This record gives sequence, C-alpha cells and structure tokens, in this order.
Amino acid sequence: MPEIDAAVSYPRERVDGFDPPPPLRDAVAGGRPRRLRFPDGHLGWLIGDYADARAVLADRRFSIGVTRQAVGEPAKSEAYDAALGPLRAGAITSLDPPGHTRLRRAVGERLSPAGVERRRPRVESIVAERLDAMEAAGPPADLHAMLADPVPARVICDLLGVPESEQHRFVRPTELLLDPDATAAEVAAAFGGFSDYARLLVEEKRSDPRDDLLSDLLAGGGLSDAEVAGLALELLVTGHETTAGLITMCVLALLEDRSRWDSLRAAGALEDAAIEELLRYVSVVEIGFTRTALEDVAVGEVTIAAGESVAISLLAANRDPARFDEPDGIDLDRGENRHLAFGHGIHKCLGQYLARLELRLALTGLLARFPSLDLAVAPAEVQLSCTDFGVYRAAALPVAW
Repeated sequence: MPEIDAAVSYPRERVDGFDPPPPLRDAVAGGRPRRLRFPDGHLGWLIGDYADARAVLADRRFSIGVTRQAVGEPAKSEAYDAALGPLRAGAITSLDPPGHTRLRRAVGERLSPAGVERRRPRVESIVAERLDAMEAAGPPADLHAMLADPVPARVICDLLGVPESEQHRFVRPTELLLDPDATAAEVAAAFGGFSDYARLLVEEKRSDPRDDLLSDLLAGGGLSDAEVAGLALELLVTGHETTAGLITMCVLALLEDRSRWDSLRAAGALEDAAIEELLRYVSVVEIGFTRTALEDVAVGEVTIAAGESVAISLLAANRDPARFDEPDGIDLDRGENRHLAFGHGIHKCLGQYLARLELRLALTGLLARFPSLDLAVAPAEVQLSCTDFGVYRAAALPVAW
C-alpha cells in the first residue's frame, strides 16, 4: 500500500480502453485520500473513494471559488481565465453561493426536467437531420463528426438563441480549449474574440428579445450583461464538447463488445438503467472541479487543512468496487446507480437532463436507423486521450453499416 504522504501526479494515460489507469487505482487503493502534486507544483489531495467523493462534493466547507487544474498544463487555463475578463462574473462553475445560487436559479427552469422535455421535439429534429446526413454520406463515416459533435453544438446554440450562421463563433473556441496541440496564445485569442461576440449578442438580445435563454435572462432583470454573456459561455463549454464526447464514447462502449449493441436492439427500447450505466462506465469527465478547504476538514483518516486543494476523481469513484458490483463491466440492467458522472451537490452539472436527452435520442436514432452499425476499425485503433481539462474522448469514431 503506498504511503499517503508520497505525492503522485494525476495519472492520465489509460492502457485498457475505458478502465482507469493502473497508477490511479493504486493511488486511491484503500479508500483514503492521497497526496497529489498539481501541475503548477503545489501539493493537495486526491480523492477517488466513492463515499468520500460524494461527501466532499456536497460539503459547503469546500469552496469551488478558487480552482486549480488537476491535470494538464495550467497555461491554457490561465489564458482562458484572462481572456474572459469581466465575463468571469457569469462563470457559474467557479462560483460559490450566493452568486452560484443566483445564476443557477436564473437558468434553472429551461434546464429542469420539464423544461428539457419541452425541447424534445427540437432535439429530435436536430438528431434526425444529422442521421439523414450520415445516411446520405454512406459508410464508412466518422460518427463523431457526423452526429456526436454537431448535435450538442446545435442544441446548446439553439437554446441560447445563437443563429445557426454564427454557431462557429461559439464552437471553435471550445475545440481549441480541448485540442492538445493548441497553444495558450491560440486559446487566449479565440476566447478573447468570443468574449467580444458574446457581449455583442447580449446587446442584440436586449434590443430584440426572442424565445431563447439569453432573452429570458435579460428580461429577468437580475443579471448584468457580463453575467449573461459569461453564463452563455459556461453553458457552451460545459454542454458542447462533453456531450459530444459522451455520445461518441457511449457508442464505442456498445460496439467494442457487439453483444451490448445487440442486447439494446433486442430490448426494443432504451431503458433509463442502460443510460445511467453508460454514464457511469464511460465517465467522460474524469475529474471534477478542484475544491479548496475553507477550514480543517476530516475526510476518513486524513485531515485536509484549510487552504488545501482537493481533486476528486469521478472516474475512480464510479469504478469503486465498494460501491458498485463488478465496476469494470457494463451491466445495462444495473439497478440503483447513483453514479457521479455529473458530479454531486449544488454544483451537479446544470445541463445533466439535456445531456441525457441528447444521448438517449442519438442512441435511439442510431439503433433504429442503423441496426447493423459497427466499428470500421478495430477498437484498439480508435485514438483515445484525456484533454488538459480532464475530458476523456475520441477525436474520431469510424463506423460502417
């Protein structure tokens, strides 16, 4: 058993598809927090035990207001923060209450289960259009480029009220943010340009409101223009690439073992249990936003001192054998499944219901339209990587039918 005080860097390189890297399993073995060296050199803690992860995520004694990157180089994160400038006022994922509460309440109705259900016809239409395009192009096709990436981009821009002709202004910056080859200067330039565009868009919505979320936020009168523009950016960054990666990776998980795809086809309907199990197994967002202890807090056998950083491995927690039977396998009929794929507590992903709907409709459409869908390459040939922001994804997924 490794010593708790022996600091590790967060292990990113997986050797077996979706399974956690062996060094990560070793680091969190025994269910205790482990000393973690963050990319900027400072020491904090890593938590991978399910029970501790869930407890810390819900504990108000841990602040999300001072974030530290747990993976990758910090230069891109710093460039991103600097480029946002005043728009950081709407960065809900790095705000504590009461600011977080006020912003979340402002967008809550449109992203509630009922609000998302009202969007179902529009999402169905977007998915159908992309399936039509994929079918017309013929096999082989890159499922990520043809379906998984454009669906959430169009859905989130449609929600915000961004014209389709302008969607590239929103989408391109997030692509650079997650591109391992992009430089910090490129990220800064892209988000600087986005900030300018977002402010212009907010001005247009104020003078010509429509039936969209940005117009709703402005009509409510409780948020500044900078908060509205910053919130639009946050929703795009957290709702586009992560959902695109989720759809791609869930299809890969189903096709790498053909019996999984066939079992869903035979069932005739995509049950909630299957969706939740895929979310747990894939764990596209490997690591949650870093927390900072506001006071000394005991977590298991360890006392985390005030001011220390805590990184929570959602991937490790979702594969905790103390919480899930046979956690490294996919059980599409798994019962009670309180996974942490969307986090937990007050910062649980704001777009979780929209992401579930997009995933459900994408998989349902694929099963109906392309029942013989299969990988066009061996599973080992699909290039998988963890981005600097802890998102595990495939840049492309070649398929045939």
